Amino acid sequence: MIIGITGGTGFIGEVAARQLGERGDKVILFSRRERMGMRRYSLSKPLDVSGCEGMVHLAGESIVGLWTQEKRRKILESRVEGTRRLVEGIAEASVKPRVLVSASAIGFYGNTGDRITDEESPAGTGFLSEVAQAWEAEAVKAEAFGVRVVRIRIGFVLGQGGAMKLIGPVFRAGLGGRLGSGCQWMSCIAVEDLASMIGESLHNETIAGPMNAVMPLPVTNAEFTKTIARAVHRPALLPVPAWSLRLLLGDLSCLLLESQRIVPGRFTKLGYSYQSPTVQDSLARVFSSLV
Repeated sequence: MIIGITGGTGFIGEVAARQLGERGDKVILFSRRERMGMRRYSLSKPLDVSGCEGMVHLAGESIVGLWTQEKRRKILESRVEGTRRLVEGIAEASVKPRVLVSASAIGFYGNTGDRITDEESPAGTGFLSEVAQAWEAEAVKAEAFGVRVVRIRIGFVLGQGGAMKLIGPVFRAGLGGRLGSGCQWMSCIAVEDLASMIGESLHNETIAGPMNAVMPLPVTNAEFTKTIARAVHRPALLPVPAWSLRLLLGDLSCLLLESQRIVPGRFTKLGYSYQSPTVQDSLARVFSSLV
C-alpha cells in the first residue's frame, strides 16, 4: 500500500514508517515544517492525501509541560483541528484512502482505579478523556466517505525515545522511585509493538473502531519502578510523594498518579503476537546497551 503518515518524524512515527517500509509499503510523510520530500501538514487547510491508499494520523501537540490554559488549548486544538483537516482532505480527494488509522489514547477511559477496562468500557472524565473523545469524534467522520477507521488508543510507550528518554537518566543516576503510593496501574506498550499494531490495522480489513494498543498485563507504578531499577542495575529508593507532584506539575500530575488498568481486548481476540509482551521484556530491550 501507499501510506501517508502525519507525525511521521516523531518517536512513534519513525518506527512505524520504518516497519511499513520493511513490509513493502511505500510511505509518504507529512510535516508541519517545510521539509524536503515531505508533504505539508497544516491546521488551516485540508491535507493533500492524493495517491494515499491508507493514512496514519499521529500528529498532535505534546502533552508534556505545565497545563496552562494556553497549553490545554494547543493540546486539544492540534488534535481536533488536525484530524478535521485530514478528513476534509479525504472528502476532497477524487480517489480516497481505504483506511485511516487515527491515534487516540487510553486517557479516553479516565481514571479506572482497579477496574479492568477494555474497548467495551465507556469513556471516562477529565481533560485527557475529553480530548480523546473529541479527537475520535473527528476521525470517525471519515466513515461517511467509505473509509475504514481504526481508532488506536495508545498506552504508555516504551522505547529509546518519548517519555523513557526523560525517565532513563533519572534511574541510571540512582534517583528513581515510585510515584505517590505506587499502587496506580500503568498500561504500557513497546514502540515496536505499537508500530506493528498500526501496520496490522492498515492491512487487516476486519479491524475497525477502537483498539487498545497496550500489553496484555498492566503493572502498578511500584512494579514498573522496580523493573526499571533492575534493568539499569541501580537502586530505586527515592519515592516521590503525591503532594509534591501536584505542587510541581499541577493538573499534569494526573498522568502520573491516576490509574489506567487497560487491557487489549480486541488485539487479544485477533491473536496478536507481541515482540515484547511484558514490561520486563520491553525495558530489557530499551536498556540492553547498559553494562
